[in-house]
Amino acid sequence: MKRLGRMMVVAFIYIGTVVGAGFASGQEIWFFFSRYQAYGTWGLLLSGIIFAYLGVKAMEWGRRAEAESYRDIFKMVVGNRYAKFCDIMVTVFLFLLIGIMLAGSGAVTAAFGWGWALGTGVAVIGALLALVKPLAGLKGVNTLVVPLLCLTGLLLNLGSVGVAGPLVPVGLPYGSWLWSALQYCAYNLILALPVLVTLYRLEPDPIILKGGGLLGGCALGILACLFHFVLKSFDFRGIELPILFLTQKWRWGWPFFYSLVLWGELFTSLVANAYGLVSRFRLEESRSYLWNLALVLILAALVSRFGFARLLQKVYPLYGCFAWTVLVPLALRPLPPPKEEADKARKSRFFDQEEVDIRKWETLL
Repeated sequence: MKRLGRMMVVAFIYIGTVVGAGFASGQEIWFFFSRYQAYGTWGLLLSGIIFAYLGVKAMEWGRRAEAESYRDIFKMVVGNRYAKFCDIMVTVFLFLLIGIMLAGSGAVTAAFGWGWALGTGVAVIGALLALVKPLAGLKGVNTLVVPLLCLTGLLLNLGSVGVAGPLVPVGLPYGSWLWSALQYCAYNLILALPVLVTLYRLEPDPIILKGGGLLGGCALGILACLFHFVLKSFDFRGIELPILFLTQKWRWGWPFFYSLVLWGELFTSLVANAYGLVSRFRLEESRSYLWNLALVLILAALVSRFGFARLLQKVYPLYGCFAWTVLVPLALRPLPPPKEEADKARKSRFFDQEEVDIRKWETLL
């Protein structure tokens, strides 16, 4: 049971890193899957398999390489030259995504009439407190928020829809359900990579990592299906928050609970993205770590004034296309040997070479 608990912690971190406000709002699931109706279900099954396989492989690669950040993995997966470009791309995107999550946090509180500054300010202070001890903070926020999202999925399927949403139009939408599923996996996995490759620091046991990755990947598929089965019968074009639209007549504190879950998912994504930058620049090793982190968050908050929807539309499509240039090599390349074994192999080759050189000199003499 203790091992299962540790696997669940890894799974919660994985789920919380992948799932964000777009998922919790229903917009992401509807756009990538539910609008394709029955074909969307196949897309979700494919996504669950990809998340399970590549999530486990990324965790194990990070453990074997003893990666300090995603930059170390890029060098091994795509080579030194392209790794520099990938490093810049991911670092810039992580910063922009922090801004997006802060914009979303402000938008949630603004919707309740509490003002944009409250949601953004609480998110900045909360992220600072959570990342005092980065991995412990990441574990804590995801262990708290992810079960609430799972509860939301169950309630949606157990309760009756509170409003008659617009029905799905006759015929399938333009585009490929397969490409849509692959694109969804791509940008979510590349976002999760900075966390996944350093999870071995929190949980060094490879069996726990593998079990947690498989559990997390499968749970992501099941959780997405809970939302998909509710959304697939409707057309949500032009509706930003499909779940809130369908449940607008629910009472007994549902609007507050759902908004809390929505804000919580934005916050877990914020913490995960900020952790990616912390590990990349090794900020936690600096004496002025919290001041540096605060500066990053404040700068990102200024970026967030650009607007949640506009940032989302401009950043995500570009990011999804770029992501596969890293994920395909990650999927195809064999795992490296553990770092200790690799170091031993290099040392043995060095001493073997020395022995050959000595023999050459003896022959000449």
